[in-house]
Amino acid sequence: ALNEIECLPSKLNQVFMNILTNCIQAIDGKGKIFIQTISSSLGVKIIFKDTGKGMTPEVKQHIFEPFFTTKDVGKGTGLGLSISYGIIEQHNGNIDVISEPGKGSEFIISLPSK
Repeated sequence: ALNEIECLPSKLNQVFMNILTNCIQAIDGKGKIFIQTISSSLGVKIIFKDTGKGMTPEVKQHIFEPFFTTKDVGKGTGLGLSISYGIIEQHNGNIDVISEPGKGSEFIISLPSK
């Protein structure tokens, strides 16, 4: 069982949907998305990992900035991850990204126990 956390479920749902959408859009053709939850005395981690195209260090550096997007005009506002970052901060958590070009991306959300 996962530890209980104090949260705004609708806000976390928004974060999960934003990350999942990015995972889906990062995959060209067929691919996989893995979702894992880990519970410890400190809190809960939710991990989203995809087999998509991955990110360069330059792109990774900017993904949480408002209006930053790698998508074509009209395909994304560049606000999803910026908003998600803010929501996780409101929950006293953090969000980390591990990514390399050609090796997919991994988003790790850490939320403290209540």
